Amino acid sequence: MKKNKWQSIRSYFEDVYLESTSSEHNRELHVLLSAGRYQLCTSNAVYSYEDKYVNFRKSFEWIKWDELSIDKVLILGLGLGSVPQMLEQVFGRSFEYHAVEIDEVIIELAHKYVLEDLNSPMQIFNTDALHYVNLCQDRYDMIIMDVFDSDKVPLCFETQAFLDQIERILSPAGFLLFNRLNVTEADHEDTLKYYENVFAPKFPNGSCSSVEANYMLNSRKEVFALRNS
Repeated sequence: MKKNKWQSIRSYFEDVYLESTSSEHNRELHVLLSAGRYQLCTSNAVYSYEDKYVNFRKSFEWIKWDELSIDKVLILGLGLGSVPQMLEQVFGRSFEYHAVEIDEVIIELAHKYVLEDLNSPMQIFNTDALHYVNLCQDRYDMIIMDVFDSDKVPLCFETQAFLDQIERILSPAGFLLFNRLNVTEADHEDTLKYYENVFAPKFPNGSCSSVEANYMLNSRKEVFALRNS
């Protein structure tokens, strides 16, 4: 959706609410303009924020794109589509995307505000990410894990079994980026515990990088030219 010029200017001084809705999976969903970008949020979490979704933007800045062969990307947790939008419009990358989003309302919002302006080929699957990964027969060069229930990663995505399935559908040189919050001390402790006890044993060549109010777990640290581990 083309942004209203005056709303965009105003959004640099105060957030401009565009619409609020709800769904079976999210009691509150708000779309607003903030600093000229579309933002999708709940009452206590940001799900999407265009190129100001800084945990992914900084991670993408660190990736050694020209040394990698990436064709197909899996996104678990679509939001408004910040990941494909950034990769196409900011980083100039052209990939084929499979995006998995359980919330049909979020998919509708993504189409309304962002996805119609992208050129990248994309298939969207309206299903549970765990179900998709368990049944998937494709292989991916990059997997983006960005699934939250408000401000928490559901426990079913924190298991060794889930990472086993992720490893199964990664291409031989593929890698996983797993987004986690680092807002509270509890977030910090939970992520480090998960990384040390579950993630690192599965991906011993991985890394855990602090990015703003998030942690980004990476299954292959060598894909980063720069990292904050």
